[in-house]
Amino acid sequence: MRALRIQPEIAALSGSLVDEIVSASGLPRTAFWHNLFLKLLHHATDNLAHIAITFDHLAGLHGLPRAAELSLSNWCRSLSVRGQEQLPPTGPLLVVSNHPGVYDALVVASRLPRPDLRLIASDLPFLHSLQNISQRIFFIPINKGETYQRMGGMLSALRYLKAGGAVLLMGSGTIDPDPAVYPGALAHLQRWTEAVTLFLRFVPRTQVLLSAVSHIVSPKWAHHPLTWLAHAGLGKRRLAEVGQVLQQLFLPGSLYLEPCLSFSPILAASDLGDAPREALIQREASLLAEHCQEYGGFLT
Repeated sequence: MRALRIQPEIAALSGSLVDEIVSASGLPRTAFWHNLFLKLLHHATDNLAHIAITFDHLAGLHGLPRAAELSLSNWCRSLSVRGQEQLPPTGPLLVVSNHPGVYDALVVASRLPRPDLRLIASDLPFLHSLQNISQRIFFIPINKGETYQRMGGMLSALRYLKAGGAVLLMGSGTIDPDPAVYPGALAHLQRWTEAVTLFLRFVPRTQVLLSAVSHIVSPKWAHHPLTWLAHAGLGKRRLAEVGQVLQQLFLPGSLYLEPCLSFSPILAASDLGDAPREALIQREASLLAEHCQEYGGFLT
């Protein structure tokens, strides 16, 4: 009976995903293009909609970390974790991570035993369709010209920290090189946002946890001929991400990843001096170097 009740939700969300794909392709959102893409991609979008709705339901029942842990089984076979320690059960906690893409936020969140965890994430219409998940996200518009709205998302996260909540921030706000398959992860840390300085300045009792994620992108897709269609590093990484996810959605069980995750010790604002962003970048660089020595990968 549950499957019958959820089917209309899957169809609606799948249709919404198709509309987003049409828009991302630069095509007009007409019935012709919607129906064409739906015919080509409905199997993948139906699967993703089902996974997303289940994830949303689990988040409502158990909170984001437990929902992330359960949902990772769709994409990953195992997860190696290094440096995990007892987190403060309450009080403001800022988790800052590199962002190799795909499901890295799920990987990090799955090992953070804070049911009050919320994310800072791009404002995608798809996420607004998920009631429990959308309540746990501080949305940042993708268009950098929307300064007021972007600042609004950050200020909401700041207020949540000040109230004692836990927040996960992907440091650069864009897709970083996965150090397991691409060089350049250390240099990409210089793109980290100044938001960490804002958070620690106005909520000085915030504790900070750094994380480093790798082995989130399949080597097959990192170097797939499809990625030759893009010239820039970011474009190639996006195409690899899309190809990998489409394979997993069209052919469930054909590809599982084994991500690796490292955590730093808990840091206090007083540990970071007068330039917290720069101090965090240096510490994340050290964490990434140790991570690559442990699990393999590019150190440059």
